[in-house]
Order: sequence, then structure tokens, then C-alpha cells
Amino acid sequence: MYIKSNTIDKFSESLVRRDEELNTIDDVVNNENTTMLVATRISTIIVIISWYIYGKYAYFCLRGLIKYKNYNFLFPLAATLFAFVNNTNDIANYIYHQSDCYPFWVIFVGSATLNWAPISWLQAYRLALISKIYLSSLLYFIITSMAIILSSIYCTYYFLNLSLFDHAKSDTLGCGVTNPGTWTPYIMVSDIADSVFSLASICIIVFKSINHLKELNTRNEKLNDLVGQGIIELFIIALAKIILYPLIHYTSKVPGLDVFWDILSMIVIICAYKLVNFPYEHLDNSKKGFSNLRKSIFNFIDTNIGHSSGNYSSNASINNAKYIKTPDLEENRSNYARETYINPPCSSYNRISNNYSRN
Repeated sequence: MYIKSNTIDKFSESLVRRDEELNTIDDVVNNENTTMLVATRISTIIVIISWYIYGKYAYFCLRGLIKYKNYNFLFPLAATLFAFVNNTNDIANYIYHQSDCYPFWVIFVGSATLNWAPISWLQAYRLALISKIYLSSLLYFIITSMAIILSSIYCTYYFLNLSLFDHAKSDTLGCGVTNPGTWTPYIMVSDIADSVFSLASICIIVFKSINHLKELNTRNEKLNDLVGQGIIELFIIALAKIILYPLIHYTSKVPGLDVFWDILSMIVIICAYKLVNFPYEHLDNSKKGFSNLRKSIFNFIDTNIGHSSGNYSSNASINNAKYIKTPDLEENRSNYARETYINPPCSSYNRISNNYSRN
């Protein structure tokens, strides 16, 4: 049989082209496997770190609840315990790939019920309480109502999204969960709206508290009280959500970058613990650095507002305000002492609260 030479050449070229295509497919598969492996390792490292953080702060919250009888510790305690169980479930799945993923799904859904919602309500509660102390009755009513409405909207979308999770199995990652993502954008938007509202409320509280005060002593006293009420923690929680939620959205399809959820959760839980632990920070020298950081931030605010207002020297800092006494200052002290964060029926804690209001 006669075969033209150009036919042989075309056949040879087709074989070479096919081999190149097969090699390309192999390279793509290898790259995808490598990416998945790196993503799995990154995710595992972050999960283990967050697991440790959750366990640590769960212990701190439980200790604070038992020692001080302050039931506001229940908010971060519930969040840390449920997040700790959730990550324990993930770690156990990494170590041992179960044949049946239903138990993994049950634990995941159960532990996800209260690892975010309590912090949202704690944030609304503290914002309302601070507003009651420092703002007029009208502003207090507006801020409290909006905080409750926004937290309710967020929790509604959160639990609607939680109901859509289902279990799945992967040869690489073992058991996992799937979600069509129907309510995920609504969760992010509602939580960002809540955070923006919190930031705006914080700015209003700071401005209204010190704007009309001309005396340095009284002004610094107000700033000290704001620092003590945990307003910096509220600011950090709101800012973290505003920054990280867009990152979570844009990286949701990238393997391994779902770790931003754990990063945000760690920031929120740490700040939530400090938000309820602030009356007792002066008893623990290890918290002194963070307290000084908060005072430095408000010292910066006070200095800038002081330059714009004039009529007094801004050389004095917030840190030395407690050594200056005036009749107005003492009157403010007594007024704020009546609006305490919590008054449990414990004489030792009442002494702590009184000492704290005098410092």
C-alpha cells in the first residue's frame, strides 16, 4: 500500500501534539493537587491556632464567670465553647477520615449555632449601655433600637444560611460541608451594616461626650471612662468585620483562603472577652500593655480635639488625669459610678467596682 510522505509527516505531528497535550493535562493535574495540598496545610495550621485561642479564652471566660459572678461572661463563653467544638470536629476529621460524614455534619451544625450570634448581641448590649451613660435619652433610644434591629436581621440570615448546610465527602479532605450560598451575601451585608452603624455610634458617643467640655480635667475623665467602658474593643470588632468580610467574599472560591473566617472569629472573640473583662483588668498586671494602648489612642483623640477647641493646654495626657481633682470632676465620678457595667450581689465585686470608678 502506497502512503504519501506528507501523510506520514502529518501522522507524526499528530502523535507529538497528542503527547504534548497529555503532558499538559498531567501538569495541570499536578499543579491542582499541589495547590490543594498547600491549601489544606494552611487551613489546618489556622484551624489548630484558632482551636488553641478558643480553648484559652473559653477558660478565661469560665474563670471570670466563676470568680466574679459576672454573667456577661456567658456571651463570649458560649461563642468560644461552640467555636472550640467546631474546630475540634475539623481537626478530628483531618486526622481520621470517616466513612460516614453524617456525624461530622451534625456536630458542625450544632456547634455553629452559637459561635457568632452571642457576640452580635453582646455588641448591641454594650453599645446600648454606653449610649445610656453618655448620650441623651433620644439618642440612646435610637441607637438601642437600631442595634437590636440590625442584630436580629443578622441572626435571621445566619440561621437561614445554617439550615442549608449539607455534608459531602472528599478523597483529599475527608468529610466536609456544602452550602449553595443563598444567604451568605445577606449575612455579610447585614453584619457589615451592623458594624458601620456601630462605628458611627462610637464616633457620636466620643464626640458628644467631650465636644462641649472645655476643662482639661473633666475632658480627660470622660475619655478615661470611655476607655474603661470597652469602646476600643467595639471599634476593633466593627473595623475587623468591615475589612475582612470583603476579603472573605472575594477569596471564597480560592482553596485555603477560607481561613479568613477563623481569623475574623479569633479577633471578635478576643475583643468580646476584653469587652466584659475590663472592670478587672487593673487587677491583672499582664493586661497593662493593652490598657496603655487604649489610653494612647484616646490621648491622640484628645490632643487633636484639644488643638481645635483651644482654651486649654494639651500637654497633659489622659494617664495623669486621675491625679487632678475638681468639684466638676468629682461630680462626674459620682454620676458615672451610679451607671456601672454590672452590679452582681457580691460584696467583693462591689468593692472592686467602687475602686475602679475612683481610679
